[in-house]
Order: sequence, then C-alpha cells, then structure tokens
Amino acid sequence: MLDWSGWEGLVTGQRDATQRLAGRVRQALEAADLTAYADLLDPAVRWGPPGDPSPPCQNRDQVLAWCRRGRGTGTRARVTETLVSGDRILVGLKVTGSQAAAAGEKDRWQILTVRRGRITGITGFGDRDEAAACAGLAATPAGPSGAARWAAPGHRLADDQIELRLPEPPDAAVLHAYAAQPGGLAGAWVPLSGGASFADCQALAGDWLAGWRNQRSFHGPALVIVAAGEPALTGQIGLGDRGDRVVELAYGVAPAHRGRGYATRAVRLTARWLLDEGHAGLVELRIGQANSASQRVAAAAGFTAAGTVQSQVPATCACRESRLRL
Repeated sequence: MLDWSGWEGLVTGQRDATQRLAGRVRQALEAADLTAYADLLDPAVRWGPPGDPSPPCQNRDQVLAWCRRGRGTGTRARVTETLVSGDRILVGLKVTGSQAAAAGEKDRWQILTVRRGRITGITGFGDRDEAAACAGLAATPAGPSGAARWAAPGHRLADDQIELRLPEPPDAAVLHAYAAQPGGLAGAWVPLSGGASFADCQALAGDWLAGWRNQRSFHGPALVIVAAGEPALTGQIGLGDRGDRVVELAYGVAPAHRGRGYATRAVRLTARWLLDEGHAGLVELRIGQANSASQRVAAAAGFTAAGTVQSQVPATCACRESRLRL
C-alpha cells in the first residue's frame, strides 16, 4: 500500500510557497518597488508574448531595464487580481501611461511561472481568458442566455466632488475599519454586518470584482464612491440585471460622509454612463416607501415614479417598494 501523506504535504507546501510569492509580487508591483521585485526574479527569467521563442527580455537585468523605461515614460500599473494555479500565478493589471492617456486604463494580464521559489517566466496577455487558459484556470463563463454582460467603464466617471472606480484590494481594509466602528455600517449602506471580519470584507470586494468579470457573483458588480482627490472608499453603487435591458442601481454612503450629495452624484454619473453608452435601455431604483432620504436622492438625480413592487427582503419579509426610472 502506498503512503501518500508525504507527497500531499509536499504539494501543499509548494502551493503555500507559491501563494506567499504571489503576495510578495502584489506588494512589489503596487509599491513600484523594483528592488523587491528583483528579489523575486530568477537571473534567467524570460518575458514576452505567448509563444515567442525569442522574447524581448531574456534575463533579470533586461526585465528590470524594461520596467525602469516604463516608469520613466509615465507608465503605471495597478494590480487587480492574483490567482495561483499550480506553479503559475495569474496577475491582473490596470495599466496607464503617457502613451495610452487618450485610451485611459488598459487591462493586461501576466502569467508568472515559478520554479524553486522564483519567477522564471513572464508571459503577457491582452485577454484574460487566454491568460487563464495558460495557467490552467477556468475562463470567464458566458453567463445565462439573455443575462447582462457587464463591462467596466472605459473612461473616468467623475465630477468636481466624487469619482467612481472599480473595487481594489485596499478597499477591504477600509470596509473592515467601518465594520469595527460603532455605527460604521448604519443604514445598511454596504452588505456587511457590524463586526464583519477582514476576510468577510475581502470576500465582498472580490465578489464585486467577480461581477465585473461576469463570473459567479452574489451581489454583482459595484462601483466604489470616493471623494475627489481622496482614494478611500466612502460608499458604493451596485448594478443589478432586471432583464429586458433594465439595470437596477443600489447605493449607499458611509455615515460620516452623508449629507454631501455623494449618493445623488454617484447615481447620476452611473445612470448616464449606462444609458449614453447603450449598456441599458432603462435604469431603475427600488426604494422602500418609508425611505425618504433615498427618495430625495432619486428625485435629485432625475428619476421619476414608475409604480410600486412587492419585494422579498431576506431575513425581514416582504416589503413594498417604489419603482423609479430614468
């Protein structure tokens, strides 16, 4: 009889080591710390497009030189995801730069191949499904027939007071801080309960991003509300598919930031983007009839009444909601 316990322990140890390496990769890239990144690279690391037998970068010095040139021309990269599959790490990036300023952010993916605790190969992709296939991960599912195919905004959504952006990993820590504060989640402005763990907050941010990737998501995609010039999350606005090209918005603002018109501005910006770019034929809000504050937000954002609906709210029972449309 074969004893697999030692083998299983070895496989688990390798997986944990790759997970730790993925965390160090994220930290180095987010901090734009080339010294820390250099420590993760094998001296003979190769970097190029898939299938290229002679990639542009064929050692660590060339990879670092390429990164320095990019930094010098204003190129910046923000990490959106890191997933481990065997000896490979999928890294999602939002790339901006002086040469791509007119196009805004570009989505890019890299597959990092790991050997002996260091990165020996970097393959670049412009399509996530191709990158996922290279790493042996599941591609983005097509979704149910007739369901909305979400696509993140291709341009900046902002006015002189707020900006809307996709969720980011640091948002989990901000959500956790709100959850730890007495009354920090008052008004159920975000789908978390008081005292929620950091893991719960990470899971919520991940769920929002899964919605944008058209993957399985309980809450669906959401945009984060931030005050102009401030990076920290102050609220969120979620998107829900009601069918027949109707998108429902659900929004909330943290207690300390209410009364400044952020919700109205966020609803107006999101609705106009959805309608102007053809992502929706109608934008809808469903507001409890006793929720006068949200009704004022809807009116200020230009929504008009379109009847009432009976909705089943988990753990509470049915409630009557006003339906407003733009």
